[in-house]
Amino acid sequence: MAAFQMSEFAHPWIYTLSRADLDAAFPAPIVDALYSLAIRPNSLSEINHEYIYLNNPIWRRPYVLLDDGSLFAPLPHLIVSFPFVILESLMEGHRSLEVAYESARANYLEEAITDLITTAMPSASVYRGVAWDDPDTGQVWENDVVAVVGNFIFIFEAKSGRIKDAARRGGSLSLRKNFNELFVQPGVQSGRLQNYLNTRQKSARLRLKTSGQPINLNLDKPKVVFTFSICIEHFASLTSARHYLKELGLVSEQTPWAPVLSLGDLQMIVRFLDSEVSLIHYLTRRATLEQVLDFEGDEQDILSAYLTNGLWVDRDALDGKRIVFFASDSLVRRSKMPRADRTVVDVHGVSLPPLWEAIVRELYRDGTQRHRFDIINVILNQMPPQLAELERRIRRFRRGVPSPEDDISYVTFRIGSKVFALAIHLLKKLPDRQEWHEMGRNVAADLMPDEGSVECAVFLFVRRTRHATFDGASFYRYIRPPQSDSTQHPQPRGHI
Repeated sequence: MAAFQMSEFAHPWIYTLSRADLDAAFPAPIVDALYSLAIRPNSLSEINHEYIYLNNPIWRRPYVLLDDGSLFAPLPHLIVSFPFVILESLMEGHRSLEVAYESARANYLEEAITDLITTAMPSASVYRGVAWDDPDTGQVWENDVVAVVGNFIFIFEAKSGRIKDAARRGGSLSLRKNFNELFVQPGVQSGRLQNYLNTRQKSARLRLKTSGQPINLNLDKPKVVFTFSICIEHFASLTSARHYLKELGLVSEQTPWAPVLSLGDLQMIVRFLDSEVSLIHYLTRRATLEQVLDFEGDEQDILSAYLTNGLWVDRDALDGKRIVFFASDSLVRRSKMPRADRTVVDVHGVSLPPLWEAIVRELYRDGTQRHRFDIINVILNQMPPQLAELERRIRRFRRGVPSPEDDISYVTFRIGSKVFALAIHLLKKLPDRQEWHEMGRNVAADLMPDEGSVECAVFLFVRRTRHATFDGASFYRYIRPPQSDSTQHPQPRGHI
C-alpha cells in the first residue's frame, strides 16, 4: 500500500489522462461527463470539514483537473468504491431517468437478496413480497423477502433508498428521517410480525403480495423471527453498530432492532459461509449480537470474529465495555470460491468435539426431524470445553465406567434474554416415552430465566446401543412473557 501511494509521486503520468487521449478513446458526451467529475486544485479549501464523514466531495468527483487540462486519478479505486453517488450526480436534473433508476434499484435489490438466500439455504422456503393483515388495526403489512427454514423465519427488508444530500451535509431532521427509514423501521416491522405470530399462532395467515396465494408456515410449532435490513449501499461501521442510532435518539433498549447489512456484506457472508448449517447459525447470532456486545466495527470485522471463534464471548467480562475492532478483518480480505453444494456440513468458526460434530451431521441429514435446526443451534451455541466434558461423560458411560455423577447433565449459554441449554440423559435402557418427555420438560422449566426464554435440547444415550451417536432427542422452547407476577409459570411453546 505504501509503494502504491508513493508511486503517485514517482510516476504521476500513470494516473494522468490527457484530453487528447480521452477524446481519442471515448465519444464527446462521455469525455464531458468525465470532466464534470473533476475537481480543480484548491477548490475545496472552503468546504465545511464536518460534512466529509457522510458527504466527502471526492466520492462524487474522483478526478483532479490539472492546469494543462488533463485529468489526474489519485485514487483509481474510487470509481468502484462509490459508483452510486457518482452515477446519481450525473442523473441530476433528468427526472424520468431518476425515477427509472430508483425503481431499478428497488427491484434489483429484492431479486438479489432472493437469489442469494435461495442459493445459500437450500432447505429454506423463500418468498418475495409477503403480506399479512393486522387483526387489531386492519392495516396490511408487508415484508420484502422471507425465508422459512425449520422453525426459523428470516426476514430481509430491502432498503434501496439512499441518504439524502441534506442529511449527508449534517441536516438533523433529514438525517434522522433517513436513518429511521433505512435502519430503524425494518426492526419495527419484524417486531410486528413476531408479535403477530406469537399472539395468533395457528390462526396467523400470511400470503404472497402479488397473487394472494397463502403461505404455509406450519405454525403448529412456534417460530422465531430474525430480521435484517439490507441496503444497496455500504455504510460500514456507521450502521453495523447500534450505539450510533442510540446516541441520535432514534432507538432505545426497547426498540426492536434489525442489523443493517449492505448487499455486498450479504454477498460476502454467503460466500464465506458456504455451508447451510453455518450460515443459519451465523444469521441467528448476528441478529442478536447487540444484546451481547457494545461494539464498533463493520461486517467484515464481525464475520472474521465468527470465523475465528464462533462469536463466543464472555458477556459478564465485557459488561459496560465497548469493543473496537481494529485491523481484524484479515480472514475475509481474501478470495474464496464457495462450494456449490451448501448441504455439506462444514461448521465454520465453531470447534466441535468429534461426537457432537457427528451428531450435527446426523441431525442435518434427518429431514423428518422438525426441530433439527433448533437442536443444531443449541449445540453450536455451547462452549467447546463444555461440549468436550459432556462427550467425556458419554463415552465413559458407554464403556461401563462407574461414575458418581447424576445420570442427567447439562450445560447452558446465555445470549441476551435467551438461554440455550443442552442436556444429556444417560440410561441403561430406553425409558417410557411419557417419562422421557416429562423429564425433558422439567429440565427446560428448571433452566427458564426470570425474563426471556429457554431453548433446550435433551439427548438420550443408552449404554448398550446400536447407534454411534445418540438414541433419542427432544427439543423444548419455553417463553416467559413480560409480567410482574414472577410466580406465574412459563408457557411451553413447542417440543417433540
